[in-house]
Amino acid sequence: MILATSSCPRCGSKMMKIHNPNAPLWECSKCGYTGSVVIEDGNIEKQLKQAKKLEKLSKKLMRGR
Repeated sequence: MILATSSCPRCGSKMMKIHNPNAPLWECSKCGYTGSVVIEDGNIEKQLKQAKKLEKLSKKLMRGR
């Protein structure tokens, strides 16, 4: 198994492994995303984490907590 140093575009996990050695497809062990290799960019990773936090906050506000 080969682990990537890039992040999953869906969930931000670093648990990406090669899905198909004959094609450049990777799979996220956390959410199951399968797709192309993702180039890591610290800014994108920070933006993804920030978007997740805002989404959670929005859900809490909608529930009245």
